[in-house]
Amino acid sequence: MPFRGDEEAAARLDASLGRLYLREGDEVIVADNSDLLAVPTNGRTRVVRAVGERSSYHARNAGSAVAAGDCLLFVDADCVPDPGLIEAYFTSKPDADVGALAGAVVSDPGQDAFLARYAADRNFLDQDDGLHTAGDSAATANLMVRRTAFDAVGGFEEGIRSGGDVDLCRRLLASGWRIERRPTAAVTHLHRESLSDLLTSIARYGAGARWLNERYPGTAPRWPLVHGLVLCARDITVDLVHLRLERAAFRGVDALGMFAHVIGYSRSNAAPAN
Repeated sequence: MPFRGDEEAAARLDASLGRLYLREGDEVIVADNSDLLAVPTNGRTRVVRAVGERSSYHARNAGSAVAAGDCLLFVDADCVPDPGLIEAYFTSKPDADVGALAGAVVSDPGQDAFLARYAADRNFLDQDDGLHTAGDSAATANLMVRRTAFDAVGGFEEGIRSGGDVDLCRRLLASGWRIERRPTAAVTHLHRESLSDLLTSIARYGAGARWLNERYPGTAPRWPLVHGLVLCARDITVDLVHLRLERAAFRGVDALGMFAHVIGYSRSNAAPAN
């Protein structure tokens, strides 16, 4: 689990990890790439430093390097795992050619802020049709990878801000591994409630999309901005006529997100130094 945050975020992380049911031999590792090391206090979590760069992929590699298990379960710090997450991944034994299992990423029903409702409506982190997943790829917000497969492809690409999870999945598939879904293995994602935070994240995904498109041509082309804005304007007009105010507002955020993604697409995907 990569982590970068303040004391409040560290306390939330500590509580969420403390919920997990662990089997014999399971270990919990937090790869901390914050300036000030936040040490969970639940008594069973190991914290490793990953301060070489501000990249979740660097953090995940650092955590994986000290892990002893045959399977690596990656969960983002802004996700709360179901207590039975690990057991849910092993309800059936994966075939020998399965390199990764993709669990579900669901919205927190307790988040009622406008942008949280928007992100939940748009399924941004859905493992099948999310903002930064494509085809057979999956997001590392909740992804279990077989250790032998992870090592065989060299782990995550470092030095980048976004797109590394899709890249890892594509390299696994190219090496002959399969990726299966485990929809009952779920984590709850805490959506951003600030418009600036949301647009910043979409711009980051845009930079990652361009990087992926350069590496895998045709994978993630630039979004057609003008066409998208025309559709947004049409839908907003129709929704306003029928007094569907929230739907109209959601389409307005869609339009802003299109701008953010296209702007991000023109920017560097390089991870900043710590």
